[in-house]
Amino acid sequence: MQPLDNLNQPREPADDYAAWLARSPTPFQAVATCVQQLRAAGFAERAYGGSLAAEPGERIYVAHPDGKSLIALVLGSRSPCDTGYALVGAHTDSPDLRLRLNPLGEAAGTVQLHTQFHGGLIRRSWLDRPLALAGAAYHVVRGKDGRPRFHELTGLPLVTRSLVHVDAPIAVIPDVAIHLDRDKNDKGAVNPQTMLNAVLATGDGSIDEALAMLAARAGVDFAELDGFDLHLVPAVAPQRVGLDRSLVTGARHDDLAMVWCALQALCESVDRDPNPVRTRVAAFFDAEETGSLTSSGAASSFLRDVLVRVARRHPATPASADPEQAFAHTFCISADMAHAWHPNFQDLHDKKHAPRINQGPVIKANASDRYATTGETGAAFVGLCEAAGVHVQDFVIKQDLTCGTTIGPIAAAHLAAKVVDVGCPMWAMHSAAETCGAKDLEAMVRVMGVFFVGG
Repeated sequence: MQPLDNLNQPREPADDYAAWLARSPTPFQAVATCVQQLRAAGFAERAYGGSLAAEPGERIYVAHPDGKSLIALVLGSRSPCDTGYALVGAHTDSPDLRLRLNPLGEAAGTVQLHTQFHGGLIRRSWLDRPLALAGAAYHVVRGKDGRPRFHELTGLPLVTRSLVHVDAPIAVIPDVAIHLDRDKNDKGAVNPQTMLNAVLATGDGSIDEALAMLAARAGVDFAELDGFDLHLVPAVAPQRVGLDRSLVTGARHDDLAMVWCALQALCESVDRDPNPVRTRVAAFFDAEETGSLTSSGAASSFLRDVLVRVARRHPATPASADPEQAFAHTFCISADMAHAWHPNFQDLHDKKHAPRINQGPVIKANASDRYATTGETGAAFVGLCEAAGVHVQDFVIKQDLTCGTTIGPIAAAHLAAKVVDVGCPMWAMHSAAETCGAKDLEAMVRVMGVFFVGG
């Protein structure tokens, strides 16, 4: 460990990641931030509902119409029917608190925001924490007569979406004092219906006043909204911690850390080899934390549609070829964070499968197919790490515990492709303040870079 002599340290990849993470409080902003970086790297937008024909070497991205999922590609010179795809997948959503349809209420002299939870969040980690507001707001387009306008082809009302990010501590979910609940340290249950509602302001009868202040902050008149997807998010910026600055704390490492690594690797691969033989793909999905069964989740047809259409229109694809042939040659890295060996809970790990923070990427395997890793795909990832000069670790859940799952098994089932499940080790997964390793982020980018470039 190198001591931290002063705060004037040179900027490292982990600092770039922390700044990127701060700009990505919800899947909407995460996709928008990815798009900014892709455009800077020469990627051009293609509409999901338009043509996906592209030339070898061309860089394109396809955002799902809901704004929460994204696929970026660098077209290879050979048809994907011959080479398959070099695919990295991750997810944009994280366990968090989202506003109910009728979120405003008053209680005990306060204005409250009533929440509902997304995914398996650690409930107590959201208490007594300054919270910001982010997400998307929707308005029906209306004519001068005040009536909704309709799309001439679909016959549906026109709806606009605008992103919202009130990047300020505007709310808090207060815990109850130990004096009023003497058993809280022993029991500690948090009822999400009654105990995860946030205080937005104080004062009786002040909902209208609170809405006016919120509108001034957000630039959106919330009283006039026709719909919203709004999240409460921790208002504390991600930061480097530790005497050696070797750790990064913040919300949403699971799984935006892997989104960032894949995005970095894809953009850097263009600099290293702008004209690949094999088509490179980075796919970022919403709703992994709730089962992926949405129009833009990994279990949807979004990825398969894009890959089939790209293969079909690739200039090197023979007219006699079937675009689905590409899946037989495709390899997918399913990148989702892994559980690091915890110094205060060491007995929760199998000691032979206990990854350590800042000791390299983790291969995750599960005999019940909660992960998609096989002996063959795990060996391939070991080879990638060796080529990148990166140490690799293993994770298998203790057999008296149950692990989560990833988009890996979904990709394997939908594409019939070879898939390996990997991730960077972290502590406190699904907390409002997770911790990962600075060196692991850099190592994962190197390994994904080798995968995209091919050695």
